[in-house]
Amino acid sequence: MLTMVVVLAAAIVACVVGERLSWALPVAVVLGAWAMTRLPDIDLMLGIGHRSGLTHSVVPAALVALRKRWWALAAGVALGLGLHLAADLFPNAMRGYATVKLPVVKSIGAWPSYVWFAANAAAALLLGAWLLRKVVEPTIALVVLGAIAMLALTYLFTTDGGWWALTMFGGAGWLALGRPQPGKRSNFGS
Repeated sequence: MLTMVVVLAAAIVACVVGERLSWALPVAVVLGAWAMTRLPDIDLMLGIGHRSGLTHSVVPAALVALRKRWWALAAGVALGLGLHLAADLFPNAMRGYATVKLPVVKSIGAWPSYVWFAANAAAALLLGAWLLRKVVEPTIALVVLGAIAMLALTYLFTTDGGWWALTMFGGAGWLALGRPQPGKRSNFGS
């Protein structure tokens, strides 16, 4: 977990450096995504219940995205968080340890947990895709998504539900790059 905190710190530095050196923004996105494939599980160390609604929701990414200056970092945080939440959507069994815990309510139960993970994974991936389009050019975004996909594969090979999460990530990539914008041709051609 400490490694991921250091990776997130490096992403923050890259985001700050990106104000002067544009090559650092894609680095911030990739590092932020890498960190957030594991950092939501910091709830284990914080004693707030594994799969806490505080760390296992789109809220961390949305908070980072509040300031335009941090959009590159927020894009990475959202994409990595979306991958993590998408994988959490497919546990061996949605009960006990696998369910979402809220501060006062505790476990919200199996079906509400499925809805929680699906909605928050989709929101995080959509937010990440939207922010990525705003901070880097489409060609660079494709390279960034490729780098995140390589990092994601290492994460997804070690977690239950990983292939389903990869499918959701692919959908976010299509949204970030494949859909034509009004007055523009698709980045993938027609």
